[in-house]
Amino acid sequence: MKGLSLRLRLTVWYSLALLVTMSLGGIVVLREQGRVGIRRVDRELDAFAGTLRGVLADELTEHDDVAVAAEDARRTVTIPGRAVAILDAAGHPLTADWGRLKLGDALPSGDDGSRVWTAESPDGAWRVHTASQSFEKNRLVLLVAAPLSDVNREQHEIQEAMVIGIPIALLIAATGGLYLASVGLRPITEALRTQRQFMADASHELRTPVSVARVSAEVALSREHRDESEYREALTIVAGEAQRLSRLVDDMLVLARADAGGYALRSVDLYFDEIVAECRRAVEVLAAERGVTIRSLGATDISVKGDEDLLRRLVLNILQNAVQHSPAGGDVEVELVSEPGRVRLRVSDHGPGIPAADQARIFDRFVQLDVSRGRQGTGLGLPIARWIAEAHRGILVLENSGPHGSTFTVVLPANVQENRRAVNTRVPVPPLSHL
Repeated sequence: MKGLSLRLRLTVWYSLALLVTMSLGGIVVLREQGRVGIRRVDRELDAFAGTLRGVLADELTEHDDVAVAAEDARRTVTIPGRAVAILDAAGHPLTADWGRLKLGDALPSGDDGSRVWTAESPDGAWRVHTASQSFEKNRLVLLVAAPLSDVNREQHEIQEAMVIGIPIALLIAATGGLYLASVGLRPITEALRTQRQFMADASHELRTPVSVARVSAEVALSREHRDESEYREALTIVAGEAQRLSRLVDDMLVLARADAGGYALRSVDLYFDEIVAECRRAVEVLAAERGVTIRSLGATDISVKGDEDLLRRLVLNILQNAVQHSPAGGDVEVELVSEPGRVRLRVSDHGPGIPAADQARIFDRFVQLDVSRGRQGTGLGLPIARWIAEAHRGILVLENSGPHGSTFTVVLPANVQENRRAVNTRVPVPPLSHL
C-alpha cells in the first residue's frame, strides 16, 4: 500500500474494517437466528406434547388396554412431518410414527425424566422432546420430534443474502468512504499542495540571489590580486543580493506565519491618514529615482483600529508596486476616502496595465508579470498586502486595469466608536464586499 495515496489507503483500511465488522455481525446474526428458530420449534413441540398428554389421558379413561389407548391417542394427534411415540417405562415403544427420524436403539426410559436434544438423522437434524408422565397406575414416556429443516433453510437463505449483500454494501460503503475521504482530506490536500508549491517557489527564488552572491565572491577571489574597484564591485553585488535575500526571507516568514495562524495582530487605535502620509514620504525617494511623482488627496483624521506595523507594510507594498510599474515622468495618485463605516484607499498608476488573462494571478505568490523590472521585487508584496487587509477584516482588490494604468483599492473597517464620539450619530457599517 506504499504506492497508494493517503485517500486510497484510508479507503482500503476503512473497507477492511467494515468487511471484518460486517462478517462478524453476519456470524452473530446467523447464530442468533438459529437459536431463535430452535426456540420456536421447542415451543411448538411443547404444545404438541401437551396435546398428546391430554388426548392420552382421555383415551386411558376409556380403554383398560394401555397399548390400545396409546395407539388411538397417537392416531388422533399425528401431524405430517412430525414424529410421535409413546413408550413404556422400560423404553419400549407402545406406538410410534417416526416419519424420517432415526433414533436407533437409544430410546429414553421412564427413569430418564424430561429431555430436550437435537438428534442427527440421515435426512438432517431433528429436535426431540421426551417427558416421563404418570397416568394413574401407568408410567409412560411421551416423545415428540420435529425436523429442523425450516430453521436450516432460513439460515441458508440468510447466508445467501449475506454473500450477495455484503459485497454490494461493501462496494457502496467503499465508494462513499472514498468520497468522504476526499472531502475530509481536501483541506489537508490543499494545504500540502500550497506548502509544496510555496517551497518550490521559495527554493527557486532563494537560489538566484545565493548563486549570484556566490559566483561574485568566487570571481573576486579567483585571482590573488585585484584592484580596489573590482573588489568594491563584487562586494556591491554581494550586498545587493544579501539585501534582496533578507527581504525575501522576511516576506516568506510573514506568509508562513500567516498560513499557520501564528501571526497575532497588535491592534491599537490609530489614524490611517498619518500612516499613508508616512509611507508616501518613504516611497518618494524611490519615486524620485524613477522620475515618478506621487500625488495624494483625501480626508484627514481617519481613525481605524489595527496593527500599525502591518498596515504600514500594506500601504508601502501597494505604493512601491505602483511606483515600480509607472514609466518615467508618470504619476501615482493616492486617494483616501472616509465612508460610512469604512475607509477606502485607492492607489492608481499610469503604467501599461495588467493583461486580462493575468489579472487573476497578481495576488499569487512569487508572480512577477513585468519582466522589465528585472529582479527588483520578490513577487510577495501584493500577496502580503492582501493578507494584511483580510486580517483586518478588509479587502484588497484590483479595481480596474487598462492601457492607461491600474488602480488598486483597499477597504478597511473604520473605527466606528471613534466616529460616534466625533459626530455623536449611529452610522451603519455596510458590508465590505460592496465596492
